[in-house]
Parts: sequence; structure tokens; C-alpha cells
Amino acid sequence: MATERKGTFKVEYLQKIEREMQERWEREKLHEGDAAAGPRKSPDEKFLVTFPFPYMNGRLHLGHAFSLSKAEFAVRYERLKGKQVLFPFGFHCTGMPIKACADKLKREMEAYGCPPVFP
Repeated sequence: MATERKGTFKVEYLQKIEREMQERWEREKLHEGDAAAGPRKSPDEKFLVTFPFPYMNGRLHLGHAFSLSKAEFAVRYERLKGKQVLFPFGFHCTGMPIKACADKLKREMEAYGCPPVFP
């Protein structure tokens, strides 16, 4: 039994908050790091983290969230300590996992049809 949405106040309110926060982040340049003007006193003042994003050919599970959380917590902790932190968005993608997933979908569509009709 579907129910009608009573209104969009909450959605609009959340979108307003999102816009305000994004404008604040842009204004305060929270996603930008300043390079040092001169030589650093120590290489220990820098911190770099990368995260291997999961392939699209499997289901996400709690292990993915756990691994990403460890990287995120480390980044924020090192920033609080005053280090120049770089946590670039990135992805690693070769064509093989995507092709394997596409081939599996093709086999399933050939076996069960599209839309699927299971025996």
C-alpha cells in the first residue's frame, strides 16, 4: 500500500542545508590545501592517504566501509595535528572486472530473458 507524500518540507529543508554547507566549504576552501611557500622543516608534516575503491563486479559489504573508515579517521586525525594532508579522490579501474560483469549479465539475459523469467 503506497502512501502519498504529505509534503516536501523536509526534503527542501535538507537541500537548503546542503547548499549552505557547500557554499561555506567553497568560501572557506576546506577542500584545498596550501603548498608550503618554502622548504618544510620536516617531511613528517605531510600525510598522504589513498583508498582502493571497490570494483563494481561484487557486492559491497561491511569490510569496504571498515577500510574506508580507517583511511578517513587517519586523515582527520592528522589534520587535527596540523599536518598537510592529501586524501585524493581516485579510482583504479581496469576493463577486465567490468567486462566480466557485462559478460555475466549477458549470459543471464540469454538464459533467463530480459526481463528475466526464472524456472
